[in-house]
Amino acid sequence: MAKPKQAKAPDDPGADLALPRPPGAIQRWLDRHPRAVDWTIAVVCQAPLLVIAIVLPATGTAGALDVAWALITVAVGFTALLLRRRFPLEGVIAVTILPLVGTLLPLTNDASGWIDVYVLLYSLGVHSTTRRMWIGYGIAALGAIITAVIVQLGVGENPLVPAGVGIPMLIFYLVPTLLGMSVGGRRRYIAAIIARAEDLARERDQRAKLAVTEERARVAREMHDIVSHGLTVMVTLSEGAAAQAEAGAPGAPDAMRRVASAGRDALADMRRLLGLLRDPDAPADLAPQPTANDVDDLIEGFREAGMPVRWTHSGAPLRADDSDRPDIPLAAYRILQEGLTNVLRHAPGTPHVDVSVDNHSDELVITIENARPDRRVANEQEMRGAGRGLIGARERAALHGGTVEAGPTPRGGWRLRAVLRKDMP
Repeated sequence: MAKPKQAKAPDDPGADLALPRPPGAIQRWLDRHPRAVDWTIAVVCQAPLLVIAIVLPATGTAGALDVAWALITVAVGFTALLLRRRFPLEGVIAVTILPLVGTLLPLTNDASGWIDVYVLLYSLGVHSTTRRMWIGYGIAALGAIITAVIVQLGVGENPLVPAGVGIPMLIFYLVPTLLGMSVGGRRRYIAAIIARAEDLARERDQRAKLAVTEERARVAREMHDIVSHGLTVMVTLSEGAAAQAEAGAPGAPDAMRRVASAGRDALADMRRLLGLLRDPDAPADLAPQPTANDVDDLIEGFREAGMPVRWTHSGAPLRADDSDRPDIPLAAYRILQEGLTNVLRHAPGTPHVDVSVDNHSDELVITIENARPDRRVANEQEMRGAGRGLIGARERAALHGGTVEAGPTPRGGWRLRAVLRKDMP
C-alpha cells in the first residue's frame, strides 16, 4: 500500500487534515517497495526447491525427469509469487495443479512447495475480493485432499485414510486465508478513510474558494453601485452647473454644492465598505438600512440632477426593522439606485421616468420605465457603461429568489422590472 499523503489546504496550511499512515518505519518501507518485497519472498520460497533440484542428481535416487519437474515447479512457483498482487487466484490454481500433475508422472521424488500455496492464499485475501478469496481457498484445500487420495491409491492403500489426513489441510490453509482477509480488510478500510478525508479536504477548499468568489462578487456589486451612482450624478450635476454658469444663471453655486454633497455621500459609503474589508473583526461604521425616507431622498436627488421622475408607491412602506426580511430594503434601494442611474447615464433628455414600488405581503415589485429620450441630448450627454449594473441587480434579486427583467418598450423607451420574494428562506 502506498504511503498516504496529508491533504493540505493551499492557503491554510495550519488546517491540514492528519491522515492515518502505516505504523512503524519498516512497514512504511515495505509499502513503498512492493517489488523488492515480492522478489525477496519469491527467492526465499523457491531457493530450497532449487537446491533440491541441484542436489538430486548427486544422490543417485533421481532421474532426469525428477530434476526437470523440480525446475518446472520452481519456475511456476517463482512466477506465481512475483505476480501474487495482480494474479493471486491464478497463482493459487497453478501451484495447486502442480502436485496433482506430479502424482500422474513416474517421479521418484516430488519436490512440491506447500509454502507457495500458503503465501498465495494470504495474498489472495489481501489483494482480491472476498468471493475470489474463498474460491482460491476451496481450490487449494480440495487439491490437497485429491492429491493425497491419488497418492494412496497409487500404492494400494485405503483412500479414506489420506482423505482423513488431508482434511486438516482445510484448517492449515484457513489460517493464511483469514489472516490475509483481516490484513486486506484493514488496508481497504484505511484507504477508504484516507480517500474520505481527502474528499473532505477538497470540499473544504472548494467551499472556501466559493466563499471568496461570492464575497468578491458582493464587494464588486457594492463598489459598482457606489461609484457608478455617485459619479453619474456628479457628472450630470457638473454639466448642469457649467451650463448655468455659462448662461449667468444664479443656480450654478447650488448645483456645485449638490455635486460636492453627492461626492461626500459616495466617499462615506466607500469608507464604510473599505473599512470593513481592511479589518473584518473590527466594529464596522455601518449606516442604517434604507427606509422609505431614504428612497424618497434618492428620488429627490435624481430630480435635482434634472431627471423628471414620477414616483408612486403602494403597500406598506419599506421598513429596516422588518423581522421577516430585513435585507429587502437594502436590495430594493440598490436596484432603484442602479435603475435610475442607468436612465441618467443612457437616456438623458427623457421626458419622464415612471418609478413604482408595490410592497405586497409575499413580494416586492419595482418598476422603472423611461420614455423615449431626446436623441439630440442623448447623443451629446450619453455615457457608456459595461453592463455590470444589470448583472448586479439580477444577482441581488436572485439572492431573494426573485428576477429582474429589462428591455426596450414598444414606444422606444426602456423598462426594468424587479421582483424580490419575501417568502424565501
